[in-house]
Amino acid sequence: MEDKNTTNKTPAWQNCVHCPNLLFNSATEFERHIHEKHSIKEGSIVLCQYGQNGICSALQFGDLRKAGFKYHIRQHHLYKNSINDDWTFYSSSQNLPAVLNDPNRGKQNNFFTKTWGDSFTDKVDIYPSPYLPVITLAHFESYCKKISKRFKRHRQLKETLPAKSKTPVVETVCEIPSIFYEQSLALNDPQNFSKVFPGLSNTQDINSTIRSLQETLSTYLDIIEMKISKQVAQKSDAFFHAMLSHDTIMEQMARAVRTVQNTRRDIKDVKENLTDSPLKLISLTRINKNLNNVHELLKLMGTVQQTQPMIQLLLSTSDYVAALDLISSTQRVLSTRLSGIQAFRHLSPQLTEMKRLIHKMLSNEFLRFIIADINRPLKDTADLPERDKIVSIVSGILRLKEFDFLDIFKTEAMTSIQTTIKQCVIEIISDRDGSTEIVLRGSNTDTWLLCNEGIIFLQKVTPNIVNLFRRILSLCNLILDVSQMSDITGNDSEDIWTQDELLLIEDKIKKLIISLSDYSNEKCANLIVTKTDRDYVFTDLTQLSKLSKLIEDFSKECENITGHYSNSMKLALRSFAMKYIQNLHSDRRVQLTTALNSERWKIADVPYELQSVINKICEIGEIPSTLNYESGKADGKYLIIDKESYAVVATVQLLIKILLEYCDAIKQSPDIVQYLVHCMLELMRLFNSRCCQLVLGAGAIQSAGLKTISTSNLALVSRSLQVILWLLPLIKKLLEENSSKDLSLGGFNSIESDIIGHKKEIESKICFIVSNMLSSQLVGWEAKPPVPSQTFRNISKHLVKLHEALIDILPLEQIRNIYMKVHDNFKDKLREQLSKMNIVANGSPQHGVVTSELTFYLQTLKTLRVINENDPEDNILYDIWLH
Repeated sequence: MEDKNTTNKTPAWQNCVHCPNLLFNSATEFERHIHEKHSIKEGSIVLCQYGQNGICSALQFGDLRKAGFKYHIRQHHLYKNSINDDWTFYSSSQNLPAVLNDPNRGKQNNFFTKTWGDSFTDKVDIYPSPYLPVITLAHFESYCKKISKRFKRHRQLKETLPAKSKTPVVETVCEIPSIFYEQSLALNDPQNFSKVFPGLSNTQDINSTIRSLQETLSTYLDIIEMKISKQVAQKSDAFFHAMLSHDTIMEQMARAVRTVQNTRRDIKDVKENLTDSPLKLISLTRINKNLNNVHELLKLMGTVQQTQPMIQLLLSTSDYVAALDLISSTQRVLSTRLSGIQAFRHLSPQLTEMKRLIHKMLSNEFLRFIIADINRPLKDTADLPERDKIVSIVSGILRLKEFDFLDIFKTEAMTSIQTTIKQCVIEIISDRDGSTEIVLRGSNTDTWLLCNEGIIFLQKVTPNIVNLFRRILSLCNLILDVSQMSDITGNDSEDIWTQDELLLIEDKIKKLIISLSDYSNEKCANLIVTKTDRDYVFTDLTQLSKLSKLIEDFSKECENITGHYSNSMKLALRSFAMKYIQNLHSDRRVQLTTALNSERWKIADVPYELQSVINKICEIGEIPSTLNYESGKADGKYLIIDKESYAVVATVQLLIKILLEYCDAIKQSPDIVQYLVHCMLELMRLFNSRCCQLVLGAGAIQSAGLKTISTSNLALVSRSLQVILWLLPLIKKLLEENSSKDLSLGGFNSIESDIIGHKKEIESKICFIVSNMLSSQLVGWEAKPPVPSQTFRNISKHLVKLHEALIDILPLEQIRNIYMKVHDNFKDKLREQLSKMNIVANGSPQHGVVTSELTFYLQTLKTLRVINENDPEDNILYDIWLH
């Protein structure tokens, strides 16, 4: 038994738990130590104290007899399990009152909680009592000092006690078959019967066998009785103790029963008086609430049942928003609170279909109203006569968040614009002669109108289109105002319009107005852009200016109303003006070329119409906005510019008129400035180059039939070029004022430098001609009397003829410059001639002759007033002698 009990155990008798300093060499010494030091003897009862807090965890009922104490030590203290021992209630270090009185330990997962429940040890934070003093270790110092001496003396006396020897108890062990220990011993089982009565069925001498079995069973019975008596002997003290406490326990149980009965009676009273009534009240309250909910649900069902008649009533009063709100709220109720009711399963699709029908009805109503409002007579200036009706229609459409009505609006507005334009075209065409038959089909109206009819068309269509746009804009503003209303944008219980949706409708209306403005401008532009045939060309620029002003007024009116500027009309005007200017420029170029080829290069009379315009230009210092050609006075011989007379040819007058005409076109149609600049530069280059070819190149001898090119012809060309140079800065200034900064005016600087160079070439040509004539006279001259010689007389005649040819054409200052150049050339030739003749300034007779000739020559120059009177004669008379 000892070997069996020590299986999977380790020796614990080597050390004592309470006396760690002691070591034992055998288990017997350990048993004696526990018996002497860690047990209490009370008569025949020995109480083991070997354990934590002086209590043995393995001691049942707390005591043992002396005979069983050794067995107790061997069974529970001699060895210890290698694995943790299983906990039993004997292992508890505290008794039940300690646990009940110590709530800080919390709930215990052990015997107590299993037996008494898990609520009696709820952990509660207990705060220290304010009435109890705080006890510290210092309060026990005097007591500990006094007791420590007595305790040491007690330990010494206790350790010196003589050891008592005990006779070991030898227990006889008899093995009883295990079958007798089974809970159910079935002797009707042959195997069990053979085990209990072995050899009974196979023996010959049954009597002896039965006696042997009786003796064996008697032995087993004696052993069992001995063990029972031993067990009773071991537990007798506990049994007697329990019997002694039985009456006390029964009294306590009786009191507990009475207490439980009283408690149950009190609980019953509490349940009847305090619990059942409130619980019943709660139940009744819940029932009342449920009944109210059912009542409300029934009322709601009744209201929903009346939805369709109510919608019909609202539609009959044109309250579309209320009808749509009712449909939305009903569908929301059907999908939430009435979702499980089968009676209304078809109502939601019916409401959806009704909503679709309302949308279609609103679209038709909106279309009818748009047609009636936009196509009102032009004399009707009222602003939305049926405003309440259209507000109701638009409110219903916007409540549906369907924006396709704007497309309907746009289509109908375009139709009205097209109808208005076509009506104006028909009125204009009806005023034509009946010789031409016109068939109006579709929208092919781009070839119906002539140029002058385009002006009449704009005069007719502008007020109609403006009035039409005012009506369209009024409707658009009304739609925007309605979209901002609270019953349209929704509230907390309905679909609220988002900011993106509000911006979307504003953007759609803006795009609608812009597209209508562009559409009207494009339709009108297609009518005023005509063919390039001669029948479609204006007679003068006044009509182009008038058309430009009408187009500008039309575009500005549309911009003021719609807020959008469409450039379709401007582009059409530019295209038409370009065609007109191309035709005009082609005619003017041919006209100027013809005039140049037939020009005889003589002074032409200046018409008063041209002179009046030049006077106005000189007066204000710029080209006027309107060119008024006055008449009624006689033509002048010269062109007066800033009180200075200019002798010009007829071709220059034509060129000036053409340039002024182009300047007038610039003011009337600023969009074609760049092309007009090109045209003006082309004509001025043409005039300059042809003048150079015809006069300097002598081309006029063949083209105009001139015998020769004289100095007067050259002077007249030079003077004409001066008029062009005077007009160039004025044209450039006009262009800078009436065009953008991107306009390139570099061509004017180039043509100006070309004309100046041409003018200098003409002057050089005049000087060359006269100098050659004077040089030819000096070839046969001899320095001898008479003085003045015929040579110098001829030279004087040539100088006088030159003066007569130039005096009526060129200004005096320019004539002096020419004469000074001729004079310088003459001096060079005379110096060369004197060098050839070996005549020097030595006071010889030849020197005197030369001086006399030069004096006559100088007198002629002075007479012609081509040299200054203040010039000293020595600078002229003696300059020829200087090398």
